Amino acid sequence: MVIPLIIKDKSKIKEFFRKYGTVLGALIIFIAFSLTTERFLTSSNMLMLLRQMSMLTIIALGFTFVMGAGGFDMSIGSACGLVTMLFALTFLGTGSLLLGLMVALACGLLIGLINGFLAAYIGLPDFIATFAVGSIAYGIKMMLTKGNPIFYPQDMPAIFTFLGQGFVGPIPFPVILMFFFLALAIFVLNKTSLGRRVYAIGGNPTAALYAGINIKKYRLITFLISGLSVAIASIILTSRLGSAQPLAGEEYLLDVIAVVFLSTTMFGEGEPTPSGTFVGALIISMLNNGLTMLNVQYYFQYITKGSVVILAVLLAVAFGQKLRVKF
Repeated sequence: MVIPLIIKDKSKIKEFFRKYGTVLGALIIFIAFSLTTERFLTSSNMLMLLRQMSMLTIIALGFTFVMGAGGFDMSIGSACGLVTMLFALTFLGTGSLLLGLMVALACGLLIGLINGFLAAYIGLPDFIATFAVGSIAYGIKMMLTKGNPIFYPQDMPAIFTFLGQGFVGPIPFPVILMFFFLALAIFVLNKTSLGRRVYAIGGNPTAALYAGINIKKYRLITFLISGLSVAIASIILTSRLGSAQPLAGEEYLLDVIAVVFLSTTMFGEGEPTPSGTFVGALIISMLNNGLTMLNVQYYFQYITKGSVVILAVLLAVAFGQKLRVKF
């Protein structure tokens, strides 16, 4: 009787780490930085941390839809830069903030449409199609700006400044937007037919096809959502910076991939989820924030983030989790 009980306890422990190992890792990182840096666990730094992770989370939530359907998107970084550039050029050229916002959102949707058309309807591998589109976006933004940033005048409309720098009480407005889009993504992926079909396609596209799901259509929709999320985050970013930087979004690509991979290691299902994406963004943002406070060189920060992702995925596989990430 003793041996079966021991085996049962080991299985429970394994199941616990399989489901909550990533959350436990986030908690360990939080405690470690709280003990090693005096300024980490302060209200001002916590709010700054949330504001820093807001744009990363919004982009990663869109990416969660793409990966939930078994896809991949390499165009994120360059698309982000192109959206900021087109927004700045349109606004400064016409003086219309509304037109600038519409052009920025349309640019994100257009990139998502091209990605989805090439990957879902033409049949190009996601990695190649989105990498090529990202390369084109990179070339266009450099052609338009010659690589130079665009600075906004001091008398920008207050609503534009509020998007990236405003507060509602003590809470930064981008943080409120982040939680709004997080709740929206949780609802759509868990409570709507769109979400169920996205996960069905990601889990078994052949079975989804036989079930009558229009795979091409729903894969295209996931890329549109990703493009729109990039555009929204880019608008917030350019408002926060007070300028349009051609290379501002390039670093998001690796961080978003890391975030959504961490998401797949949560709750034992092997599929990206919005709540998992939030925890993944928190981990990556805490590493960026904490390591900067410890004056760790930037190259070690890249090494650390990459090592954390590899460790999380290896542990998830070791605990019996099935990863359903495809390319």
